[in-house]
Amino acid sequence: MKTRASQLSITLVAVLLGVLVMAQFATQEHMNQKRTSASGVDGALLISSLVEGNTRLRQEVAELDAQMGTYRSATNQSKLEVMEEELNRLEVFNGAVQVYGPGMQVTLDGPVTVLDLQDMLNELRNAGAEALAINGQRLVASSIIQPMADGSIVIDGAVTRRPYIFIAIGDPATLETALLRPGGLLTVFSNSRQGLVVSVQQRDRLTAPVHSSKSAFQYAVPVK
Repeated sequence: MKTRASQLSITLVAVLLGVLVMAQFATQEHMNQKRTSASGVDGALLISSLVEGNTRLRQEVAELDAQMGTYRSATNQSKLEVMEEELNRLEVFNGAVQVYGPGMQVTLDGPVTVLDLQDMLNELRNAGAEALAINGQRLVASSIIQPMADGSIVIDGAVTRRPYIFIAIGDPATLETALLRPGGLLTVFSNSRQGLVVSVQQRDRLTAPVHSSKSAFQYAVPVK
């Protein structure tokens, strides 16, 4: 009886140990599965976050590129406008283009010298004339006025005779004030040039033609 009781006890203990071992194994397996599942979820979340972050960065880069393109276009446009304005100004200054606008027409009919004509041109320039011409001949900074033996005058190689009609494009009121001021050049002419007839008229539209010749440089070379 003792032997059978001992065998039953041993068998019961073995069964209990087996149950405990199986329970422990099942618990461990369940925990491993949870860890694996949790690890997979965390990895998926991390990858998703990285993808979203990269997408946002690409969008920001694209927006910045677009802004830079706009800034470059605006800057280039501004530079182009400045260059065009400068080119137009130089073309007008050098007589390379025909120009028109309001201004003054001054006529000197009588005995005048080359120096008188030069003084008249300087008076008009100082008063703000933007373009000048005498008897349809455009005048620029390099223009040369020379006297001839027969009393005629040569302007940049072209012969012209009196009356000398000056075309001055600029603000008419300013030009007229400068020309007719007391003690001005026309006052001097009127008091010192016998037989000289002076006429000053404002015009709404005057035309200054293209300069007769192009500037030719012998020594100056553009910088490249």
